[in-house]
Amino acid sequence: MRTILLIAILPVALTGCLSLPIIDQQTKQVGPTDTPEAISDIFIERYDYEPPEETQIRVGRYSRAAAVNTRQQENLLEVVVDTEIPNQEKTVGQAINFLLIRSGYTLAVPEIQGEHVKQLLNKKLPQIHRKIGPVMLKDALMMLVGKAYWMKVDPVHRLIAFDTVEEFK
Repeated sequence: MRTILLIAILPVALTGCLSLPIIDQQTKQVGPTDTPEAISDIFIERYDYEPPEETQIRVGRYSRAAAVNTRQQENLLEVVVDTEIPNQEKTVGQAINFLLIRSGYTLAVPEIQGEHVKQLLNKKLPQIHRKIGPVMLKDALMMLVGKAYWMKVDPVHRLIAFDTVEEFK
């Protein structure tokens, strides 16, 4: 019992006897020549998002998976939709809003999109357009409006708007 107690106390006693050397640290005064130049505008460079290189993570004993964003996560309009427009959605505008519900985008106010687009969004939805997909969301939106319109996307405010192609104005 004494030997166990002695073995337990011995490391504590030996470390208490050690002393570490003291190092003198001298401070250096910073002069005006050492300060970095003031940046007049901190928003000089544009930040471009570069997707990370493919990183492999372990998901099982023998399995690995890529830990990167999918293309659909980076471009929300490239998500694949396969849906049926409900019967309560009667117009083209309502169908577009239905498709955009889970996308993070909203349809711009029809009044600012022009008279042709306003008329299109109030038209009755064709029965053939009730079943959509599987197709990318951007293609589904263009299918609903037709070839006489082109889509404008505002990624900052996440707005979708349409404009009439010049030859149909």
